[in-house]
Amino acid sequence: DDLLFLIDGVLLSLITLMLGILCIVCFFIDAKSPAEWAIYNIKNFIPAQPILRDLAAVCMAMIHFSAIEFLSMHPGLLLWHCVAVPTILYTSFVSRIIEKNADSEISEAGIVTLARAWPVVIFGLRYGLLAGICGFAATVNAVALLRLCKQADSAFGLGLVSSTVTREDSECFLTLFGGSAWIAVSSLVTAYVYHQFPHEEASLLQQGFADLVCALVGLAYVNTLVYMLDRVGRRLGENNFVVGNNGFMQAHRASGAVVPNIKPTTIGCAVLGVCVFPLLCVVMG
Repeated sequence: DDLLFLIDGVLLSLITLMLGILCIVCFFIDAKSPAEWAIYNIKNFIPAQPILRDLAAVCMAMIHFSAIEFLSMHPGLLLWHCVAVPTILYTSFVSRIIEKNADSEISEAGIVTLARAWPVVIFGLRYGLLAGICGFAATVNAVALLRLCKQADSAFGLGLVSSTVTREDSECFLTLFGGSAWIAVSSLVTAYVYHQFPHEEASLLQQGFADLVCALVGLAYVNTLVYMLDRVGRRLGENNFVVGNNGFMQAHRASGAVVPNIKPTTIGCAVLGVCVFPLLCVVMG
């Protein structure tokens, strides 16, 4: 048993390493712009689409899925949160400070959503977690239902899904498929996965419905968590900028010197501590 566990650990490490290298290679191959991915158009096969972005996003999702699958439910969820919270909170915190210092018109979503890595990271966190805790079929079904609800919103204005919480900028290639395509993909994946279980039809329907509900709840939770961490990080970054700017003005009035305020703020130290602590727990654990 110990030998098998060791082999599994080594294989997971190698797979994760290769996926990480492939993800980084995608960024190096397409390095023309820090804000945009190159669009590739393969006629009669793939429409105009940033293929390297989608490949990097899939690699990121597979890394999170592999970690959750190997560590099992509870340790995997804890590890995922230890990665997700610092990643989103600190990035939004720093980006908001940069926005305030830039003194230029920035979209409400902020400059962080304009970075090439944003959709890759968020896609990986979102769908790696869903596939790890709910399974591939339930994840596909939940995504298909979400996409159908969004298309109904855009066509009829029903207001089924909040466009603020479930943003399109991190959905990557999922936005390519229409409603009929999602229904077909969902049906094929569900039939392939659930026909392997030797249960009665009623039991399969109950299991499939339970998995779908679990995936929908998980998808709503991840989307809400990403939205809240981004909002909190931006608010803290704005408050930190105000405190630092006030410190600069006080020092300028006292000495007349025009020097930046390099003293750490309480808010900045608190955010740094909150983000570093879970990472240290992972490293020490």
